[in-house]
Amino acid sequence: MESELSAENQRLRRRVEELERQLEEWKREYVIPMLLQRLLSPTHRDAAFEQLLSFGDEIVPVLIALLEKPSKTLREIGALIEREELPDYLYESLRLQVIEGLVRLGAKEAVKPLLKLLKSPDTRLKLKALWALSKLGDSPQNLVFQIAESLNDADLKVREEAFALLGDLGNPDAIPLIIPFLGDLRLEGGFRAAEHAAKALERLGASEIVKAFRRIIDEGDLNALEILRPYRKPVIEALIRALDSYLSDHIENAARALKAWNAVEALPKLRAKLRWAFFTLSDKSRQACEDAVKHLENFSRLPAPVSPTQIQIEGLPSPANPSDINTENLPSPAKAPKGETNDLD
Repeated sequence: MESELSAENQRLRRRVEELERQLEEWKREYVIPMLLQRLLSPTHRDAAFEQLLSFGDEIVPVLIALLEKPSKTLREIGALIEREELPDYLYESLRLQVIEGLVRLGAKEAVKPLLKLLKSPDTRLKLKALWALSKLGDSPQNLVFQIAESLNDADLKVREEAFALLGDLGNPDAIPLIIPFLGDLRLEGGFRAAEHAAKALERLGASEIVKAFRRIIDEGDLNALEILRPYRKPVIEALIRALDSYLSDHIENAARALKAWNAVEALPKLRAKLRWAFFTLSDKSRQACEDAVKHLENFSRLPAPVSPTQIQIEGLPSPANPSDINTENLPSPAKAPKGETNDLD
């Protein structure tokens, strides 16, 4: 009796496993393609999307394919016939919804395709991608460097979100990438990059950098340069950007700081400022730029110090090897006679 029950249980288990396999095949071949097709209908889109998300990790590769190549993916599943194209706004709407779904599923594997979207000409997609990257948490180390490229985006909203995201990620690798924007003091459509850069640096625990830079630019305190020395290169870039400030004090203080640090890379910008000095510079800022140019030109003519790697050592004599010295004929050290001591008592 027990053996019969055991055999029946095994038969039922195999039947269940077979039905599960058939269900998976049916889901892949019919259910998922049908739901994806319904995503193109405004009436059925939300319900179909929720059903797709109910498949969990299984649907993530499909969503990523839709994000990267929506037209090709829809054709492959039969939602679009050959050469059929949808209006651009439908593709955009679909991709925005897909990004939201990937975040809800916590799909870490979506980070790379999301980073690619940061180069998209579509502002809404870039903003949504930045939002998703901020939500997905653990991300590759090079994430900050790719997000930092958006700090120069033409769209001010994208730049603002990129600053905020770099601050939120908490990765100190972002600090030297943000510092140059402390010198971007221009007001552009109500947006001043220096303010957003300062907030991001403060969130990264680098408020001392912000304070030191402001002491230099606002107050002309060159002693603060010592605090910034570990970040010399990005700080010099920030000072060069500060030469485009609307305030003459900023220009004067930036020129003096560049001179103090022998920043010869600032020469092209300083010369350009002097070409229009009569129209754009005050007497003090013009004089500071002239002094900086004169000093940096003289400094650039000084001979560069010789690097140890440039010294030719081939013809120099090699140091003696102690094992090669013949010690046979050298006198032996003197020995004190037995019974004698060196006591001086």
